Amino acid sequence: MKKKRNKKYNSTLKYQQISRIVAKDYMILDITAIDVFVYYKGSEIKPKSFEARMLNEVRYKWQIMAGVICRDQLKREYLKTDTFITANEYFTSELSDYLAEFQADLWETANPLHRLTQFWLATPNKTEITEQVVMKMINSKKGFNNFMTVYEYQQSKVTF
Repeated sequence: MKKKRNKKYNSTLKYQQISRIVAKDYMILDITAIDVFVYYKGSEIKPKSFEARMLNEVRYKWQIMAGVICRDQLKREYLKTDTFITANEYFTSELSDYLAEFQADLWETANPLHRLTQFWLATPNKTEITEQVVMKMINSKKGFNNFMTVYEYQQSKVTF
């Protein structure tokens, strides 16, 4: 009779499995030149050590909305975005490098007179990310107020 092998408990594997379940309620918003913000179930949080570790030390397939924050001459604010799911798993720290070329292409396709800055929002969850939700998050961080477009800058130079 064969003896059943006792499987050794692997704490790292168990941590990764639990993190994958818990992390799906988190979102990371990176607004270039402002900061990185973490949201849990739609509300901003200050990540504690477990959350920070969970988001930084486990690889995920991310759903990402990357884009450019824009404002036209009539002061209408809008986003030029693209949403996709990564083919491979990445650490949070790898996302900026992964998105660099993609964001550069988005920046080039946006109207040069309307561009303010870039952003990306990532979540390990496969739920729909809407522009309205992202717009609320960006507005709560005054993402539109911290920057000037080319034409606003030129107008401010003329008035001085």
